[in-house]
Amino acid sequence: MPRRRFIFLAVLGLALYLVVLLRLIHLQIFRRSYYAELSKKNYLRLRVLYPQRGDILDRNGEKIAYDVPKYILFLDPQKLEDAVSLGDLLLELKNLFGVDLKESDLRQRMKGFEPIPIKTLESQEEIDRFYNNSYKLPGVFINMVPQRYYSYGEITAHITGYTGYPTQEELKKYKGRIYTQSSVGKFGIERALDHLLLGFIGGEEIMINAVGRPIRVVRNIPSKKGDTVVLTIDVRIQRIIYQVFAESGHKAGGVLVLHAKTGEVLGMLSYPSFDPNAVSDRWKEYASDPYKPLFNRCLFAKYPPASVIKPALAIALLEKGLSVKEGVVCTGEFQLGNRTFYCWNRHGHGWENVKTAIRDSCDVFFYHYGYYKLGPRGIEEILRAFSYSEGIPFELPCAKGFIPTPAWKKRRFGEAWYGGDTVNMSIGQGYITATLLEQVLMMSGIVNNGVIYKPTLLREIRDPSGKVVWKNRKSVYKVIKASPEYFSVVREALRDVVRRGTAQLANSHIAEIAGKTGTAQVSPFSTRRKHLPYHLRDHAWFVGFAPYRDPIFIVGVLVEHGGSGGAAAAPIAKNVIERIYVEGINKEFM
Repeated sequence: MPRRRFIFLAVLGLALYLVVLLRLIHLQIFRRSYYAELSKKNYLRLRVLYPQRGDILDRNGEKIAYDVPKYILFLDPQKLEDAVSLGDLLLELKNLFGVDLKESDLRQRMKGFEPIPIKTLESQEEIDRFYNNSYKLPGVFINMVPQRYYSYGEITAHITGYTGYPTQEELKKYKGRIYTQSSVGKFGIERALDHLLLGFIGGEEIMINAVGRPIRVVRNIPSKKGDTVVLTIDVRIQRIIYQVFAESGHKAGGVLVLHAKTGEVLGMLSYPSFDPNAVSDRWKEYASDPYKPLFNRCLFAKYPPASVIKPALAIALLEKGLSVKEGVVCTGEFQLGNRTFYCWNRHGHGWENVKTAIRDSCDVFFYHYGYYKLGPRGIEEILRAFSYSEGIPFELPCAKGFIPTPAWKKRRFGEAWYGGDTVNMSIGQGYITATLLEQVLMMSGIVNNGVIYKPTLLREIRDPSGKVVWKNRKSVYKVIKASPEYFSVVREALRDVVRRGTAQLANSHIAEIAGKTGTAQVSPFSTRRKHLPYHLRDHAWFVGFAPYRDPIFIVGVLVEHGGSGGAAAAPIAKNVIERIYVEGINKEFM
């Protein structure tokens, strides 16, 4: 062997020997006390550090949803070995905290290695009680798990939604970001933006002594808070619409307030609502409630749009050459073959042109021109142009209404399309359905000369340090190609609806309001009989805007089984707008 190689190997061997020797010296001398502690029944436990979910704020920075600390007692299965000690432990837990656990049930949950949650500690007194008695509770420890809190409860429930424990699918989906006690979004913004709001779990390797007390943190991986979500809603407007609807006395419905110039949702209420802070405790109550508080009526309730669609049809008629001076004589009925279709005003309105027909909500006018000038295809085209039945892009899931066609009817019922189907469709009745969001977007198109801005609930995203990492900008969703003059004619008619038409109960001395009523028929009896059972009463619509000359707010109201749109829905819209003005909120949007 060459001399140089021999010297190299000798030096390498000596170096390795010195490394081993130094390691032994380190372990036996410098780390002696550490391992001595471990030998006295100390052990290491990995404690999950649960991150805070990102906050949810309104447009003005008001906290709507945020995390508060929740302290939970856990059992460590690795510390519980024999049946006798487990029985003694359960007895101590019952005496100290009132925890009543069956040993057989607990043993079923102890088959894995994950800590088992057994009780939430509700007060500092309970936390102190644990530490004062921890020597009696081997294998029991406290961990802090963030708990979601919703500042405005029922008022913002259908916007924020709520959280819950993750399913196995969610644990796989967000592997590395969540653990068994994490909060994940189950509904509303919490679910839709879960990927942003979720943080990243961390962990601590902790030395625990024989009685379960932490001695020191050996290793720490910090958790990371989720991003903060800033919404477009204004909680002051949200509170107003909640209070106004509740005070109206109606049992169910929805209110949607949209910023006319941007498409931002300023308020969205589905009534009745629920308490997102108590969903798990009151789930059976909510699920069995006949008025369905968990159902979002702004986005999923689909009913005949009724006369609210008449402004959109008027735009189509004007585009097809109908003059503002043209019209029909409303005698209270429209004859088509051997069938008679009645106007809501059985006495008739007399001479009606496009402006007065909108003002009076004259059915005969729209029967006539819907049948002779538009037809089912023309009605479908203009409604789709205004976003009906199109599938609206939105942060929250939402249903889309339905527009019937001759081909659909043939497939569905095996029947031909009759003229009566077109007549019914021309006043928003029959097979046609719409959501409140679709109705409001239609009015947005009327207000903005054919431009419909994409509706949005999201204003900006901030990272945990507060830095804005994404900011929303208004974008155009649809454009209805029609003369600005025609939109002006329709808006004038909508102002007349409130001043001296079917929505006079929406007329205000505080704000200039314009809009359109709608009464969606539920049963053949609902238009001619009073004192009907609740479930047979008509649904009431009103969709309007204010101020008339330079619209800022678009307000849509749906009252389930409310009866007349003018009597039930219009006053709610008026009260909402007036309170926005009285509180001076409108000035902030000018």
